[in-house]
Amino acid sequence: MAGEIAARRHAQAVFEIALEKGALDKWRSDLDLLAEVLGDAELLPVLESPKIRFEDKAKVVASNLTGIDGMALNLAKLLIQKNLVKIMPQISQEYGILMDRHNGIEHAEVTTAVEMDFSTELKVKNQLAQLTSSEIKISKKVSPDIIGGFVARVGDHVIDASIRNQLQKLKQNIAQQTV
Repeated sequence: MAGEIAARRHAQAVFEIALEKGALDKWRSDLDLLAEVLGDAELLPVLESPKIRFEDKAKVVASNLTGIDGMALNLAKLLIQKNLVKIMPQISQEYGILMDRHNGIEHAEVTTAVEMDFSTELKVKNQLAQLTSSEIKISKKVSPDIIGGFVARVGDHVIDASIRNQLQKLKQNIAQQTV
């Protein structure tokens, strides 16, 4: 959870810098490269090791990030210094979400009890697009606990059209009724 919050904060700061400089696409590619390099299975233990000096870590990263913007390299160094290298993929992902939102595209996480077929996914996508007045990108999740229907998270909004939710509401209504 703390890593998620830190990733969002860093992504927001980078997005604001990129927007101010008119370099949204350049930052997108730089962040993808940073996520790839900093997430490398062989390099990660080196970057996280307290036994290796920061200067040495910075040199290793800089040698693997040729062609990257100086400010993006500074971000990598900052993450190394703060021991937050592991959140780089999340920063890249969060930046992508911010960039999409800037372009009128919202991300929705849709949870269903069973895997959605293409036509159901399209219907849910269209319904969410109407509700948000934005184009929607869906990431799907399956959780039998919701019994049926779907739960959609779009930004900070939750749309719970699950059978589980309907049953809970029915249970509450029955419990509140007096005989």
